[in-house]
Amino acid sequence: MKTFSFKMLSKACILAVLSLGVLHADNPPTDDEVAKSKQKEVAKTFQNDGFKPRTLLDTVEADKYYWDYLRENHPIFKFEKEGRLVGEYALSDRQEEFVDFGGGKKYAQKVGRPTAVTYRLAYESFLDFPNKFVGSAKCGECHPAQYAQWERSRHAKTIRFPEDLDEVNGDPKQGMYGTNVPILTTGIRPDDTFAILGTPRTKYGFLDKWLVRGTYHVIDGTLDDNNSKIVAGGNQFSVNWTKFLTPEVAKRIQAEISPNFPTDMAGFGGSGSHMWGMNSYGATYQKKFRFQPASAYCEVCHSFKFDFKSKEEFLSALGKPKELRKHAINMGISCEECHGAGAHLYGARGAGMASNCERCHQRFQYHEDDGKLNPRKPFNAYFKSSCPSCGTEGAQLYNSVHYDKGLRCNTCHDPHEVTANDWRDHYTLTGLKKTCEDCHEPQKEMFKFGGPHAKDNCTGCHMPNMMSCENFAAIQDPDKAGYDNVRASHIWKILVDKDKKSLNPPPGKDRNPKEKGWRLAREDGRFFVDLMWSCGRTAFEDPNLVKPGASGCHSVIQSTLPKELHYKDQATIYEAVMQWQRPVKDGYANIEKILRSVDKSLAENKKLSTDAKSRALSFAKQAQDILDRLKKDGSWGVHGPKYAAKLVDEALTYAQQAQDIATGKSK
Repeated sequence: MKTFSFKMLSKACILAVLSLGVLHADNPPTDDEVAKSKQKEVAKTFQNDGFKPRTLLDTVEADKYYWDYLRENHPIFKFEKEGRLVGEYALSDRQEEFVDFGGGKKYAQKVGRPTAVTYRLAYESFLDFPNKFVGSAKCGECHPAQYAQWERSRHAKTIRFPEDLDEVNGDPKQGMYGTNVPILTTGIRPDDTFAILGTPRTKYGFLDKWLVRGTYHVIDGTLDDNNSKIVAGGNQFSVNWTKFLTPEVAKRIQAEISPNFPTDMAGFGGSGSHMWGMNSYGATYQKKFRFQPASAYCEVCHSFKFDFKSKEEFLSALGKPKELRKHAINMGISCEECHGAGAHLYGARGAGMASNCERCHQRFQYHEDDGKLNPRKPFNAYFKSSCPSCGTEGAQLYNSVHYDKGLRCNTCHDPHEVTANDWRDHYTLTGLKKTCEDCHEPQKEMFKFGGPHAKDNCTGCHMPNMMSCENFAAIQDPDKAGYDNVRASHIWKILVDKDKKSLNPPPGKDRNPKEKGWRLAREDGRFFVDLMWSCGRTAFEDPNLVKPGASGCHSVIQSTLPKELHYKDQATIYEAVMQWQRPVKDGYANIEKILRSVDKSLAENKKLSTDAKSRALSFAKQAQDILDRLKKDGSWGVHGPKYAAKLVDEALTYAQQAQDIATGKSK
C-alpha cells in the first residue's frame, strides 16, 4: 500500500471518506476507496469544485436523466399514443442548441473541437445539484442600491409566476389592449405553467409545469381532459401583432409600402394561429413544434434558479407548479447570473464575474465564405430569419471599430439599471453610463448648431431597431426596414449608398424575406447600417420613433412629418442626403485644391515679404482648421446642414484670401 497523506485529499473528499467511516489513524483508506469517494462526489454535484473542469460536451450530456423523466411523464407523449396530437414534434436538446446551431458543426470541423457558436451556457444550470444559489434578495441585504436598480429593470421581469404579472393584475387569461387575446393561450391554465416569459415590450410565452417550453396550445378542453387535443403552435402572445400590427395597420402597410404584407391569418402561414395576436413560435401552426426542455434553451436568457438539494427532490416536484415555485429562489437575469452562485458568500467560489453580458448578447453565426471577408472577424451575427436575432448586440459590437478600440457592453451600459424608464412601457430607455456625445466631441459640436435632427439622439440614426425577437419572416421586409424589428442595432457605421443593403440573403438567392440564410453584409470588412434602416424604418418599439414627442422619423406608416418626407425606398433617401452632402464635399474638395495651390505659390514666389507670407499662412491655417473639423465630424453636412454649409463658405473665404496674397493679387 502506498503511503497516505491528508494532502492527497480535497476537503470535499475528506468529508466523503469520513462519511464512510474509514478515516482514522489505525485504518487509512486505500487508493481505491479514495478514488471511489472522489467519483461519488463528482457524480453527486457535477460542478467544477476542483475535481475536473466541466467541458461543453459534459454539460450537453448532463440532462439525460431529465429527458428520461420527460419521456415517461410529459403529457405530449401520452397524447401522441392516444392520437390526440395535431402536428408533429421534434426533440430539441442541448446538443442542437449549444453545439449544432449557428454553423457550429462546420466550425468544429474547421478547428477540430466542439464549439458553442450561437449560445453560451449558464454558469450553473438548474440541473446542477445541489443547487447553490442564495437568491437576489440575499445579495440585496448588502447591496441595496444595486438591488433597487435591478428590481425595476426588465432583466428582473424576463420570467415571472402568473400571479406576479402586475400588468394584468395576476391574471394572464384576461384580454390585452382592449382585445380578447390573452397572454396565456387557449387551453392552458395558469397552473399548467411554472412561469410566464416576457414583458409588455415584445411578447409573452410560457414554461409548462414540467419546465418544457410552451410551443403548443390545447383545444376541446385542457391537458387533464380525456378528449382534448394538443395543437402545434398558437402558443405565444405578440405585443406587436396585438397592439400595433392590427388588421387595419396591416392593410395600410400592404397598400402603401410592402405589397406582400399579410392582412389575414392565412397570409401569416406557419407563423399564424387561431387568433390575431397569438402566433406560433418554435412551431409551425398545426404542423410542427419543438419539444424543448428549458435546460436546452430558455434558461440561457429567461433564467430561473432553484434550491433543490438533489435530482430526486427536483424530479418529484416536476408537474407540480406550486412545488416548483416554492423552490424557485431566483427569477430573471439576477445577481447570480453574472456573479456566480452565492458569489462571495461562498468565499472565492463564484466571486467576481463568472459570466457577463456576452452570454445572452453575443450570438454568432459561422459562414465559411463570410469569414474570408474579414479573417480577423470571421463570425456574423446569428439569424433565424431575414433579420438579426435578439441577443446579437454583442456580435455586432464585436465586428465594429468600437470593439477594437476597447469598448465593451459595460463601457456604456449600467448592468444593474438596464431599464431607465418604466418596464411596462412598450419601448426601452436604457440606463447609460456613457452616451455618444461623451466621446464624439466633433460630432457633438456640429450637432448643437441645429438642423432638422438637432432634437434627436445619435442613436436615432446610428442605432436603429433592426433585430427581431419573434423572427417571423411573414412580417419582415428588410428592404423596407420593417416590421418585426424590436431591438437596437450595435453597428453605428452608416453607409451612404443608394443600393447597398445591410441585410442580404445567401449569394445568388432572391431577396425574399422567407429565404433562409440571411446575414449582415460588410463594407471594408465591417457591418454597416443602410440608409433605409437609418432613416425610413417602421418600428413600433423603437423609442426614437414612438416615445413621447417623437416624430416617427421618415416611416411611411408612423411619421408625423409632411408627406414629402415619408421615404419608401433607399434611393430616395440617398438623393435627400446628397442634397446636404454634395455641396459640403464639393466645397471641401475645392478648398483643398486652393490650399495646395497656396503652398505651391508660397514656395515659388520669392518676392513675397515675410509679413505677406505670414498672413497667407494664417488664412490658410484657418481654412485648414475648418476642413479638419468637417472631416472629423464625418457626416458631410448631415449633422448640421446649414452650419456645415456656413463653415464651407468661411473656409473658402480664408483659402481665397491666402491664395490672393500668395499669388500677389492682394497685399
